[in-house]
Amino acid sequence: MKKALILLFIVSFALTGCFLKGDKPKEEDSGVVNVQQQEIEKLKNEIEALKENKDSDSAKAPAPVKEEVKEETAPEVPAPVKEEVKEETALSDLGDFKIVYGETQNPKYAGLNELIKNSSVFENIASFLNLLLILQKDFPITFKECGFVNAYYTLEGKEIVICDELLEDFSYNFAYFINTEDELDKAVTDATFFIFFHELGHGLIDIYNLTYSGREEDVADQLSTVVLANLGEDGARAAITGANMFYITSSQIDAGSYPFWDEHSLNQQRYYNILCWVYGSNPEKYNDFVGTYGLPEERAVRCQREYEKMSQFWDVAIDPYVKEEIKKEMNK
Repeated sequence: MKKALILLFIVSFALTGCFLKGDKPKEEDSGVVNVQQQEIEKLKNEIEALKENKDSDSAKAPAPVKEEVKEETAPEVPAPVKEEVKEETALSDLGDFKIVYGETQNPKYAGLNELIKNSSVFENIASFLNLLLILQKDFPITFKECGFVNAYYTLEGKEIVICDELLEDFSYNFAYFINTEDELDKAVTDATFFIFFHELGHGLIDIYNLTYSGREEDVADQLSTVVLANLGEDGARAAITGANMFYITSSQIDAGSYPFWDEHSLNQQRYYNILCWVYGSNPEKYNDFVGTYGLPEERAVRCQREYEKMSQFWDVAIDPYVKEEIKKEMNK
């Protein structure tokens, strides 16, 4: 799992204040008294006497009281309260992937579930997922009798259900092409692996609210192929077995009754998609897929890029939910 690039954006707000300054009062102007000099000669002595009296009064007069001008100050603005920014903490791991075996009415299915349980194969897968991923609540993976052939993920129960009838259907279809019982058991197991990781894709998209483009069914097929292709030759074989299952069952559908409206790609398309992606994971190793298995060259030249892009998508999408101790180990 590659390390995701997380960009953190911090937005700051600046507070500004306006300050009003008061106008200073104007000083009053002093007036000058003009005296008519009538009879200048007559009043000459009186004017001189008035001058002398004026100088004498000015010396004795108290200094004028200046009106105190108070500077107008801006109102106090309280300091802005900084909002406490809480650091984002890692998600708490509160749940586990759990394998559940439902009640069955058919003894044949009861025996099948017992075989699966005794093999501990899916318990081991659940243990690995519990080491890898953070869960907010338990995630059940249930094997049970459904009354119909299917495997599905429920949005309401947050649960993967694999029907016993589907495993029986795998066995029925592969029996026409496989001779030994051991090979048949291996084919059924491999096809079940592919379907399990496909349904896990639906589950992860839901519980982690992952954003994707295109049809969710195709994205789920991509996760299953990426996981299995990274598990070595046995994993790649399981992916191809899943593809073969789609190819085999495609012949059971009349060409005139294809559900073109369905959310799934047609079975033949799913077969070629999976074949292309496994080939794209290692073109040199799986070069015999081109031609031998019927993968056209026109598609094969695009497969490596397709695989790299979808692998990158799942790396980035899942990275925030990978446990920190696992990330540390991978980064060593």
